[in-house]
Amino acid sequence: MAITNKKINLGQLDAELGSQGLVADFNDPDNQIIKPADNSTITEKELEDAIAVHIAGPTEEEIRMLNRQQGIAKLEELGFTNDQIEALLNS
Repeated sequence: MAITNKKINLGQLDAELGSQGLVADFNDPDNQIIKPADNSTITEKELEDAIAVHIAGPTEEEIRMLNRQQGIAKLEELGFTNDQIEALLNS
């Protein structure tokens, strides 16, 4: 088990450790608990080392949000009104 306050992309971290499975409790951002799944051979040291070097990539949701924001900004640059933008986003 490892406890961290670092931003973690759990799917990415699991892949970095060979996709053996991880379980996590992220309810407390200052004390996120991450453990290998029951059938995993990952050691506590391997998990801690992987977390230490882990740089969380953006999640799909973060990418979608960024793309949306960039798209809205581009439409505004092109002169679209807020009503037109809303209509495009809701269609």
